[in-house]
Parts: sequence; C-alpha cells; structure tokens
Amino acid sequence: MNDYLLSINPFGNEPNENDSIFPSLSLKERLIGFAVCFGLGTLFQIMSLGSMVGVLLGRPNKFAFLYTCGNLISIFGTFFLVGPYRQFKNMTHPYRRKAASIFLSSIVLTLVSLYILHSKLLTVISVIIQFASYIWYVASYIPYGQQCLGYISRRLFGIENNENNNNQQ
Repeated sequence: MNDYLLSINPFGNEPNENDSIFPSLSLKERLIGFAVCFGLGTLFQIMSLGSMVGVLLGRPNKFAFLYTCGNLISIFGTFFLVGPYRQFKNMTHPYRRKAASIFLSSIVLTLVSLYILHSKLLTVISVIIQFASYIWYVASYIPYGQQCLGYISRRLFGIENNENNNNQQ
C-alpha cells in the first residue's frame, strides 16, 4: 500500500521521511493529517460562502478572513506530506512560479487590505485574485490542467487565440 501511495505522490519523487514537518509520523498518519487539514480548509472556504451577503452589503471582512484561512490551512496540510521546504521548492518550479507568487501575494494583500488598510474594495479584489490564482495553481499539478483552463476561459469569454487568427489569414 505504501509503495502505491508513494508512486502517485504529486509533490515530486519519493518523499523523504525527514521532509515532512512531522517526520516521526507514519505515511498513513501524514496522509490523515493532510486530509484533515484539506477538509478543514475546505470547510472554512464553504463557511465563507455563508458570508457572501455581507460582501454584497459592503462588509467583506468575515468572508475574506474565512476564505483566506481556508487556503492557508489547506497549504499547511501539504506540510504533512512533503514539508515546508519541498512545498516551497514545488511552488517555485518554473511551471507554477507565477501562479504560486500571485496566489501567495493575494493572500498577503487580502490580509493587509483587511486589517491594515481597512479597504473593502481592495479586500474583495484581492479575494477574487486569490480565488483565480488558487485555481490556476492547483491546475499546475494536473497534467494539461492549465491548458484546459485556458481553453475553457477563452471559450467562455469569447477570446480568440492569436495562433488561430494567424493560421486563418
């Protein structure tokens, strides 16, 4: 069972026991830790949807806080599997560097605009950027995920691909 789990690890080659933030835990225990964090993060994100009325009424604080906490808890869950060093290394891989940078920057911007600047508009904008960049970042772990999202986005918004325009002329 452990060999199978190691073979489907999306975070690189075989995880080293010392890479995890909790190296004394077994693989099964680390998977449980990841699942709990991912589930808790998802729960926070779902709970944030209950605050959407507040966003529409100009009070985005609770929504932004819950949504951002959900993302942070989900990211922390990966520390159970690969540890913070390897997670950072994965985030800075050339293929996902831009998405990860925008995602992490939008988390910081959300918290700064929420608690320091007290800007409701900037908070909402940063949460939208956070959502979009999170989707794009997660898609970077799925083979052809970003290409599929790009295709769907172009079709939804009616954006022509420049390559198609050049080929038709």
